[in-house]
Amino acid sequence: MTGRIDYDALEKPAKIDVKDKKILSLLSEDARMPFTQLAKAINLSRDATAHRVERMVKEGIILRFFPNINYDKLGHYTFHVFLLIDEMDKQEQDNLIADLKKHPNIISVIEYSDRWDLELVLLAKDLLEFDHVILEIAAKYPHIILEKDKLEIIRRYNSSFVPPLIREKGHEMDAKVVRRAPPAKVDSVDLHILRLLAKDCRTSTYEIATELGVSADAVGYRIKNLLREEIIRNFTILVNLSKMKYHWYTFSVEMKMFDTRNEKKFESFLQKHKNIIRSVKTLGGWDLLLYVIVQNPREFHHIVKDLKSTFANVVRNYQTWVAFKEHTYNPMPKALEN
Repeated sequence: MTGRIDYDALEKPAKIDVKDKKILSLLSEDARMPFTQLAKAINLSRDATAHRVERMVKEGIILRFFPNINYDKLGHYTFHVFLLIDEMDKQEQDNLIADLKKHPNIISVIEYSDRWDLELVLLAKDLLEFDHVILEIAAKYPHIILEKDKLEIIRRYNSSFVPPLIREKGHEMDAKVVRRAPPAKVDSVDLHILRLLAKDCRTSTYEIATELGVSADAVGYRIKNLLREEIIRNFTILVNLSKMKYHWYTFSVEMKMFDTRNEKKFESFLQKHKNIIRSVKTLGGWDLLLYVIVQNPREFHHIVKDLKSTFANVVRNYQTWVAFKEHTYNPMPKALEN
């Protein structure tokens, strides 16, 4: 379950042309789009289109096709945990990362080169479960975890898995406040379907039906219902940003006051800066967490300067962390099936 950023991949960037970019843009909106429909949109034959997609998968540009799951609807909260690690014991550090990658609650593990060494994005049904997960990890590695910071997501403003220069005009992601949704009713069959789709959402309803021992029509109905209930926001793709020469910065902001007026102002700011592919309001030491994807440090510098200028009267503090590697991204952790 390889992640989106890896500085080693910057040394061997992939070559993609305009047609490839359009394919990536369309698949980011609907990763289950049939090749015939995709081919028509980019004005190529079906076989040529399929070959391009297969090539981008083989070259590690497209990492996976998966459902963008609304974890709120499955009764889970999302937390971010930042860890400072003792670098003296490299073997224990490797063991920690290996354990985190297979942890049933963890979506993502990102390694940084700055104030924090690791960021964990994890799911829990409530604060008690979250506390249990963190205590369990800390108890197993007490000698190398030197410090930690914890944030809970209150609100999501925007989220994209594809960098801005890949998106076609008119297909940009709009920034909008997404508040926590009440849980929806799902059963074991729905969860099994989600697990199969998380492995590869281009898997046909017939293949899923064979796995489940039900009819293809029943699977198709359930997938439509998962979309209608917004348990699945959309089907999208995970791409290797490093292969496309992108750098990842995580930027945290503490505000003196972040009222409704400033929140609206922030939404407008996001519309102007499409390089901010994900931003959330958090509960903890920071008020805002921004994930910024740029092609060079100059782009990031301009975004930060604009943010500090736009919110000069309310920004109290901020920090930047440069992502070195995302060790894993798992959209369907096992904890969701419990």
